[in-house]
Amino acid sequence: MISCYELRIGNYVLVDARPGLISAITNTSVSTIEKDDQLQEASKHGFEHIEPAPLTDELLKQCGFVYHDYFKIWQLIPGIEGKRSELDIDRDYDVVDFMRRPIIKNVTSLHQLQNIYFMLKGRELNVEAKAVAVN
Repeated sequence: MISCYELRIGNYVLVDARPGLISAITNTSVSTIEKDDQLQEASKHGFEHIEPAPLTDELLKQCGFVYHDYFKIWQLIPGIEGKRSELDIDRDYDVVDFMRRPIIKNVTSLHQLQNIYFMLKGRELNVEAKAVAVN
């Protein structure tokens, strides 16, 4: 279960083990859009049905992160011509600064990563809906 205070509209979560995109939040429930191929279905759920989508290497790849084996970090570099990293994450899923010191430790779920990126950059993290999966 996730607290309503951790969520924002646009976060991806798992609703009864299926990926869903949050479209509305109240103190007692969450409305999500569940995408299944071409069909989009909106539904309302109590917080007991909402679980975080676990952060994995595959999920980071599908969000645009690239793993650098030499430095042992994931980097999000925007565009083809991008030369500077927008966000660095180490193997323990800690957000690190340019000196590789953790500034946010133990990011465990996709909605946390989305919220951190939004706080730091002021825009949404590009997440492919197919990236959200159950371990």
